[in-house]
Amino acid sequence: MKFAQLSVLLMAMVIALIAVVEAKATQLVKFNKKVVGKSTWFNGHDLKAVACYGDLENNSHVNAGDGWHIGAVHMAFYKGGEKSACFECVKITSGRRSVVVRIIDDCAGCAPNQIDLTASAFKTLAPLSQGVVHTTYQFVRCPSKGSSLKWPKSPAPRSH
Repeated sequence: MKFAQLSVLLMAMVIALIAVVEAKATQLVKFNKKVVGKSTWFNGHDLKAVACYGDLENNSHVNAGDGWHIGAVHMAFYKGGEKSACFECVKITSGRRSVVVRIIDDCAGCAPNQIDLTASAFKTLAPLSQGVVHTTYQFVRCPSKGSSLKWPKSPAPRSH
């Protein structure tokens, strides 16, 4: 019995490793180019130690807030990885509803063209019970002020 459990565990680890290795950097951060995709949501422990701050700002102690409008993408899909996608803003639209989020985390389980959102950002597009929403998105310049600014101000947005 233990051999069968070990075999299943080993097979799952091999499949997960293959999935990570097969992630190819094919996407570019292109401003104002609409992309068809989907969005999901995350909360709780997934908000802790967000990747962009830990890897690029050497501060692994930044925990995102449930009320922040932030997103996560699978950085391995982007040419330049974290350096190209981290701290950029994305306008996500579903039907007549839109939200602007700042990418500050990695979503290793996300597919290409998928953005994982905090619950507060997702609720702007659809009820949480929906789980997945079909969207279009485009990278945009980060707003510097206004009521829709719901993410940390540091680091300052890059100028493009």
